[in-house]
Amino acid sequence: MADGSTKRSVADLYREYRAELCRYVTKTFGRGPPEPEDVVHTAFLRYAALADPAAVADPRAFLYRTAHNVAIDHFRRETTRHRIDAPEAANALILDELDGERVLLVQERHQVLHDVILSMDQARRDLLIMNRIHELSFAEIARRTGMSQTQVKRLVADAIVECNEALERAFDGTD
Repeated sequence: MADGSTKRSVADLYREYRAELCRYVTKTFGRGPPEPEDVVHTAFLRYAALADPAAVADPRAFLYRTAHNVAIDHFRRETTRHRIDAPEAANALILDELDGERVLLVQERHQVLHDVILSMDQARRDLLIMNRIHELSFAEIARRTGMSQTQVKRLVADAIVECNEALERAFDGTD
């Protein structure tokens, strides 16, 4: 159907974009884990597994997006795994340390943060929640909102500063 001049094989794409994608993954997510080579390899496997890879209008863009998603998925799985794998002994130790005074302090801090977050303008509140609660990267938030990554970083940083200042005011430097 497609001749070699208009559609390239997976092998040709691999030779052309592998090194470039590895640099992108390393620059964006670090040297690992996940290993950049593994991420890129998975992206190419997903491309090759498509019902009709030749139908992809921009294979390079597809590979970049797929590599990005593979790395993000790795970090999300790791975050979930670490939450689930918390040793029972550590949980028991935490519970033992929660005397009445500490519980009250945590509740007071929670209320201060709750109030300050509710007082934020909707845009900053949404960005803070996406980043800190839903653990989305600045790049992912920028993609979803149509804002620049720099603007997202600035607004989230402003929101965090506002939260910290509210805690400092409420507790006057005492923890």
